[in-house]
Amino acid sequence: MKRLILSLFLTVCLAGALYAQKDTVVVDGYYETGGTVGTLNNAIESAQSDGSINNTVFKLKLYEAYVLNGVISIQEGEELEIVAPEPGTTQETAPPQIMWTDEDITRDYIIQSYGDVTLKNLWILYADLQGNQVSSSIQMEDQSGEDNTERIVAENVIFDYNGIGANSGGAVNVTSDHFVGIFKRCYFRNQTDTHFQYYGRAVSFPYQSSGWHIDSVLFENTTFANMGYVYMQEGNEFGDNVQFNHCTFLNIVMFTLESPWYYQMSITNSIFVNPFMLGFRQVDVCDEGEDFEAGECDDPNGGIFSTVPVDSFGFTEYVDFTDQDREILLSHTSYAYTDWLKDWMENNPYSQELRQQRLSDEIPMPQPYVTESTINFIDSTDAEGNDVFPKMTIDYETMYLDVLPGFNEPATNQDTLKTFMQYKWDNNADINWAYKPWTALNQVWPLPEDMSYTNETLMSAAMGDFPLGDLYHWYPEEYEEWKAQRESEWSRIDTWMETGQDPTTDVVEQPDAGVPAEFTLGQNYPNPFNPVTTIRYSVPQTGEIALKVYNNLGQEVATLYEGRRQAGEYVTEFNGSGLASGVYFYRLQTEDVSITRKFILMK
Repeated sequence: MKRLILSLFLTVCLAGALYAQKDTVVVDGYYETGGTVGTLNNAIESAQSDGSINNTVFKLKLYEAYVLNGVISIQEGEELEIVAPEPGTTQETAPPQIMWTDEDITRDYIIQSYGDVTLKNLWILYADLQGNQVSSSIQMEDQSGEDNTERIVAENVIFDYNGIGANSGGAVNVTSDHFVGIFKRCYFRNQTDTHFQYYGRAVSFPYQSSGWHIDSVLFENTTFANMGYVYMQEGNEFGDNVQFNHCTFLNIVMFTLESPWYYQMSITNSIFVNPFMLGFRQVDVCDEGEDFEAGECDDPNGGIFSTVPVDSFGFTEYVDFTDQDREILLSHTSYAYTDWLKDWMENNPYSQELRQQRLSDEIPMPQPYVTESTINFIDSTDAEGNDVFPKMTIDYETMYLDVLPGFNEPATNQDTLKTFMQYKWDNNADINWAYKPWTALNQVWPLPEDMSYTNETLMSAAMGDFPLGDLYHWYPEEYEEWKAQRESEWSRIDTWMETGQDPTTDVVEQPDAGVPAEFTLGQNYPNPFNPVTTIRYSVPQTGEIALKVYNNLGQEVATLYEGRRQAGEYVTEFNGSGLASGVYFYRLQTEDVSITRKFILMK
């Protein structure tokens, strides 16, 4: 139901965007005005003064800078929409930057919003004109105790060079009872704090706060490179519906996702490289006399994802569900540490010193993909072997462990990153470890990194045989193809979460009474179909059979059944939500019999 509500909200928003007649105010930039600061502030404040802000789109110019001379403050009931043209591939078509003046003013929040915010085709730089990192945030603020929802929709936005953040939060900071965040085609880049390993976050509640809540947050075709955390919730704060789809993660110092309290959570079609660089130490998980290699120690507190039973949350606010209600899906993902980082954990000067002191159990080690306790919890079975939590799924068949993508130009300053990690393991000294921060400070475009990759397995490991990871930034041609089937992919993910079964592979067989005289394969009904259809077939004698679906190139796209089958009549439901429209074939195959029929998926 909550997913349906979000879907309706998105539909309404899209309809509004298409049909609402908003006025466009083109805002002059810093360079074309000869160094004037505050032009964006002034334009927004003028619209607020005459009451037109909800009917205004503020349009920024490519390859310009918009230097703020104060906080952009959005009040209850107000809507802020800042857009720019789609960036190109030349320096002159770089996205416009929003940044800070270097004047001595209060710079806690780039935007402090009690209403709704829409951002598109922008480059938000958490720094000033002199290139100094500024601790600031986009603050999504609760509306004076009203039961309202604060929303941010960000499409093709670069969030760059944010460190500790205002209120010790993130690039987007949530102090709201009901927050909805939609981040598509975004790039959280160099969210690096020179001192703290756990700051520099994409979306976060403030440190040591409590009582706030996220209704839903979506990250899609988004890259996170060089971060402290990615998504953070602690205290008694959590997100009901948190979803990552087609995302690329590179160089995360600590938690990718923290903490383990989720109602609905999905991580799909994504790549994780160096996802918890701080690692863990055996001494922190083993009591005296316990053997880590023998599995006698506690779980390392890391991985990309962990979860615990509802009665372990330690709070009750907003928790109106049981463990049986929860929907969790990890599918089509890869997870690996680079060889240089694994070697640095083992052989950096601090670790060498520990080894000389016979303190090898204090040397950092790579974190696991998912904690063992999480696996045991999600895969719990009862005395009869039935799945206790059928809507919690870790899809091991589409999990690629220790498979490096081989990024063509990873966003990694290896020397400074090595030093930063050594300092965090040793003396907690400071160093700026951001990847080529001068590119942002000089508005260099296109950016120098390239996280397309060379591993052929991962190039077709996502749903629909697309590459894993962020398609928009690193595989633009495949992204255009993927857009045509996005709706069916999300139908597959949603159905999988709601039922605990992949609708393209997990089918329900219903044998009828009686023994048929021969093998038969009936025509599906309905035909054409969208996206579900029913297939009937007959098996006259017990034996091995296979029922599979093929595309018009003869490539297998789904296995409906493969194994030993008793004699009988069977009915199978096929869900093609993860496939593109077209002609397909389904085939019943035995050692002696092969029957093929054609059907049409029409979306």
